[in-house]
Amino acid sequence: MDAIILITDVVEKLILLVMFLLSIWSISIMIDRKKNLNTLISADDFAKIKSILIDGTHGLNPSKLDALKKYISGHNSYLAQAFQNILATSAQPEAIDRVVLAYTREERLKLEKGLSVLATLGSNAPFIGLFGTVLGIIRAFAYLGSQSGSSAVMSGVSQALYATALGLFVAIPAIIAFNVFTQNVKKLNSQLDTLKDLYVAQILGGI
Repeated sequence: MDAIILITDVVEKLILLVMFLLSIWSISIMIDRKKNLNTLISADDFAKIKSILIDGTHGLNPSKLDALKKYISGHNSYLAQAFQNILATSAQPEAIDRVVLAYTREERLKLEKGLSVLATLGSNAPFIGLFGTVLGIIRAFAYLGSQSGSSAVMSGVSQALYATALGLFVAIPAIIAFNVFTQNVKKLNSQLDTLKDLYVAQILGGI
């Protein structure tokens, strides 16, 4: 019994340590992603570029192009950089589609960096915590077998619940952050597709 108590106690403490380190890792990823997205996302870009493309005039005239170039030259956001690539290519719709596709593929690695870790932590941290809880319950029953007293049993159960609580503490923020960052990335790409279609329509003289 003493060996079981010792082994489960050591392993459970290791699990608590691992969970604590995972929580630090998760928080560091959230902070990094927040800083990265704050750099790439500009609240005004979508509305401003859209207003330039749809300014009441017909087609992609020189004044409209000049206004677009002037605006994006002073910005390093995701949409501005995408249009810098678009304006650097030919005016053929197929070429523009390929440029946008290449840009989004390249930037996707930067935008989604660390998100798979958050998803993994969100999915598996509760199970790691549950494993620690099971070990704590085993130790509590071992205390009963060794007649260590009710206080030792209650202490074992209490410590076991810490593992579950810590697992949830890691998992819940990780899942929330993953969903928020994923939606931000989807929104950026959706805005880029909309602006690209408007740009192509201007080239074709549709609006």
